[in-house]
Amino acid sequence: MLIIREASDIPLYLQLYQQIRDEIAAGRFPSCSKLPSSRQLAKELNVSRNTVEFAYQQLYAEGYLKSKPRSGFYVERLEPDKATAAAPERIPPPDDRSEPEEEPCRYDFQYGKLDPDCFPFAVWHKLTSQCLRNEKEGIMSYGDRQGEWGLRCEIAKYILAFRGIHCSPDQIVIGAGTQYCLSLLCQLIGAQTGAVAIEEPGHDGSRAVFGNYGFSIVPIGLEEDGIHVAQLEQSPARAVYITPSHQFPTGIIMPISKRLRLLEWAAKKNGIIIEDDYASHLRYNIKPIPSLRGIRNSENVVHVGSFSKSLSPALRLSYMVLPPALLDGYRRMFKDYVSTVPFLQQKTLELFMKEGHWERHLRRSTQLYKKKHELLLQSLQKYLGDRVAVYGKHAGVHLMLGVKAGLTEAQLIEKAAAEGVRVYPVSRHWFQPENYGDNMVLLGFSGIRDRDIDPGVRLLRKAWFGGRGDA
Repeated sequence: MLIIREASDIPLYLQLYQQIRDEIAAGRFPSCSKLPSSRQLAKELNVSRNTVEFAYQQLYAEGYLKSKPRSGFYVERLEPDKATAAAPERIPPPDDRSEPEEEPCRYDFQYGKLDPDCFPFAVWHKLTSQCLRNEKEGIMSYGDRQGEWGLRCEIAKYILAFRGIHCSPDQIVIGAGTQYCLSLLCQLIGAQTGAVAIEEPGHDGSRAVFGNYGFSIVPIGLEEDGIHVAQLEQSPARAVYITPSHQFPTGIIMPISKRLRLLEWAAKKNGIIIEDDYASHLRYNIKPIPSLRGIRNSENVVHVGSFSKSLSPALRLSYMVLPPALLDGYRRMFKDYVSTVPFLQQKTLELFMKEGHWERHLRRSTQLYKKKHELLLQSLQKYLGDRVAVYGKHAGVHLMLGVKAGLTEAQLIEKAAAEGVRVYPVSRHWFQPENYGDNMVLLGFSGIRDRDIDPGVRLLRKAWFGGRGDA
């Protein structure tokens, strides 16, 4: 994973040049592989195109790259070829709960629902049919308990490229949703960990899993940059569950400095960090921050990822990356289990990733939700202005509003519904209700149509502050 640090004294193009050079030397950019176009990489890193081109030209001049007219830059074959991949760790041989059924509402800011126009139905149908023709034996068997090997290889490549995580496919366990993965993890760490620290507020669906497995829940407050590490250090917990890429529900994006502090806490306490990376690719106008496991190949971090916010929540397909010590325990404890994700879905996703559709889908979906994100922010500023506090900007698929109208959460939801607008509670995400100010609601924007965002927010102004619902 390529990371640009603007605070560094090293020029941006030089940072990029050094990282690509080191990746090539380590064999992580294989010989003859094509590098992203300067336009694409500049967009992903949120830097100028000139920065990328300067780095590429320097690498070309030094013989690390070769240029093909009208095609781009490719990694040169180094002679003698000493570029071997860094040795992986030695390995022995949300989900979010849906709301209750309600009457349809004209403007529904539901969290977790994705835009149906974004799903690649035609490609998915084609690949599924291909698997039905070519994978008859696999369809008639139970498959690998950790998930199909080919899909795990594709996931390993993806999280290396996008999250900076070096791991073997052997370390990846595929499961039917994040809650299922967490339930396996609870059984793995239960004997050595009596308490789990969670963010306060934090994702209630994940918290419920820990509670159901008998863990003591230790709520840890948030600072402006994420979980309060000093409180965590003083707590009895030896495991902590966090959502650092887009804290749920506040949307805080944890900076690199705090991620390093968490890694230090885990190392000193021999603790476990459970990193839920549920919305890592959904960032708008901000540079990527490496995952905790990507910062340091730590045996104290369990990385949990999901396709629910990036492809479809209905696929029920998540994964976790286990460090070697926990992998040993997994193989002993679950040797008689079978995979909970259907073989056909796994093989279809494997082909989807292998043939390049996944990266194209990520770019398309990010642009789509970025547009919705900006439309919602514009409408909130236009109609509500400083009468609301907006939390969670620049990433994810929801915003949290603190409404300065003297109304409780229940009143805010009821008044909005009376005007034909559905918004959602955030109170359930507080483990200690007394810490909640009772004046906030959740607005998801991924599933609502673009044209409905502005009139929906306009009616929220009418519902909460009176006046007419027109512009």
